[in-house]
Amino acid sequence: MHKLFLFLYFLVRQINSFSQCIDKEKITYGGDWRSGYVDVCPTYEFAFGGDTSKNWNVLDDPIDIAQVAKVVMPVKNYVEQKIKSYAGETYFSRVRFNSVEIAYPEDIKKFIDSGRQDDFKKTCAAKYYFYYDFMPDSLMHYHMGIAADANGKIISPFEFPSKAEYKPIDTKYSYCKLVDIARKVKIDLEPIKEIQFQYDDKDNRFYWLIIQEIKNEKEGLNYFYEVEIDAANLAKTKLIKAESYIEY
Repeated sequence: MHKLFLFLYFLVRQINSFSQCIDKEKITYGGDWRSGYVDVCPTYEFAFGGDTSKNWNVLDDPIDIAQVAKVVMPVKNYVEQKIKSYAGETYFSRVRFNSVEIAYPEDIKKFIDSGRQDDFKKTCAAKYYFYYDFMPDSLMHYHMGIAADANGKIISPFEFPSKAEYKPIDTKYSYCKLVDIARKVKIDLEPIKEIQFQYDDKDNRFYWLIIQEIKNEKEGLNYFYEVEIDAANLAKTKLIKAESYIEY
């Protein structure tokens, strides 16, 4: 009972400390689930714990992946082995499978008859599109999308570092610490709009992105600031003046 009390005490302290520096809703995501390989095709989405009905729906609710296990699991295992081989065990240990879309062009009439307004086509660039997350912690997600053809061959580029290029995340960060670092780079950075976790494919590095909310928003061109903090070395920062064009 004493241990439980201590656990709850420290948990409450962590939540209170967390809420004092930035709202949880402002910790968003990074990367891009670019599904251009299948987004004009009739596809079903499959995930662990999805709908177990044999009557597959044509909406966005995922179907239980167990229903296509014999077909998709060998491809999934191959894709994940390639990720691990390319990026290494340390990187892969933070990768989490989300879901997979499988194209069924032969079912195009069923999708059209359902009333969906998508501009469906029978020609699909990929048969499978896998959705993964690289997670530096339990809150932040970096989206990774990987396309494969009908034979399971990967046909999309890897948008994450190779084993030789990957620099492990500095795990001594906290979101309050990131906010404090950003404040030192730009004193009047607040109010903060959001925190993202992004990848620079030119320098092959992950970084935290602290984005300022636009102050005194107006129609037309607006300026705001962003602070980049290197995820492997929190001492490396960069201030960026960004712009956004707003129309009412």
